[in-house]
Amino acid sequence: MRLRQIEVFRAVMLAGTVSGAARLLNVTQPAVTNVLLHTEDELGIKLFERIKGRLYPTAEGRALYAEVERAFADIENLRKLAANLRGGRSGNLRITASPALCIEIIPLAICRFLQKHPDVNIQVETHNYRDVLNSVLVQNVDIGFTFNPQPHPALDAEPIAEGSLVGLFPSAMADGLPERVSLASFQDLPLIGLHTDDPLGNILRGACQGANVLLAPRVEVKTNRIALALVQNGAGAAILDQYTAASADPERVRVKALQQDLRFTVNVIRARHHTRSVIEQHFVAEVVEVERLVARAAQERLGG
Repeated sequence: MRLRQIEVFRAVMLAGTVSGAARLLNVTQPAVTNVLLHTEDELGIKLFERIKGRLYPTAEGRALYAEVERAFADIENLRKLAANLRGGRSGNLRITASPALCIEIIPLAICRFLQKHPDVNIQVETHNYRDVLNSVLVQNVDIGFTFNPQPHPALDAEPIAEGSLVGLFPSAMADGLPERVSLASFQDLPLIGLHTDDPLGNILRGACQGANVLLAPRVEVKTNRIALALVQNGAGAAILDQYTAASADPERVRVKALQQDLRFTVNVIRARHHTRSVIEQHFVAEVVEVERLVARAAQERLGG
C-alpha cells in the first residue's frame, strides 16, 4: 500500500462514510471511492461492507487498520523528530576538546546547552592536540575544540576566541614578584613544565628561544590539570593558558601576566565537507558565550 492509499483507508475508518472521509482529506468523494476500490483490487480483499449508507470494516479491514494506526504513529513520531532536529531541540552531538578547555569551558557550555536543549544527547572526549584533529578527521566526532591548529587540507578551523598564556605561582612564592613577570624570572623558580608538542607548548618554546631563556622544569607533566594541582600544592610555578588559571584556587595560587604577550586562538575544528547541524551551531554559540565569562574571570585574577 502506498501512503495515499493508507491515508484514504484510515480516513474512511475514522469517518464511516465516503463523504466524511473526503471532508477529512479535503478531496472529492469520487477521489476517495476510486482510491478505495483500487486498494481493494490491489490487495485482493474487501475492506468495507456498505450498510444503510455507511461503510463498516470487514474482519480484514479491522486487522489492517490496527497496523495502519501503528504506521501512522511512527509517521507522526518521524514528523516530530524532523521538527525537533530542524529546531535543534533533539538529536546527538559528539565533541572532543583539548584538556585545558575541558576544565571549565566545555563542562559549563554543556550544562547551559542542556538547560535549553534537554532532549539532546552529548558525547564528550578529551584528547591531546593531535588526537583532537584525528578524531574530527576520521569523523569519530562531529566537532573538536583546540588551540592554534595547523592548516590541514581535510579540516576547517574556525577561530572563536583569543587568549593568553599566564604565570601561576603558589601564593607564598608570588610575594615580591611584579604584576607582569618575565620568562627569565622562571629560571630562578622551581618550574612545573608541560611535556607536550601541542601549539601552546610551541608558542612558549618559540618565545623562550627568542628571549634566549632556557627553562628547566623540576617536574614535567602532560596535562594542564596536573600542572595546576602541583602549583596549588606548592610544588612550583607554571606557565599555562588563562582558562586553566581561571579555575585555580585563589587562596593558594596567584596569577600573573607575562611581560611577553603570548597569545593563542581557540578554534572549532570540523571535517572539510561536514554539514553543520542546528544543534552544533547552538552548542558552538554556547561555548563562545562561556569562553567570554571564563576569560573575564581570568582577567580579574591577573595580579591577584
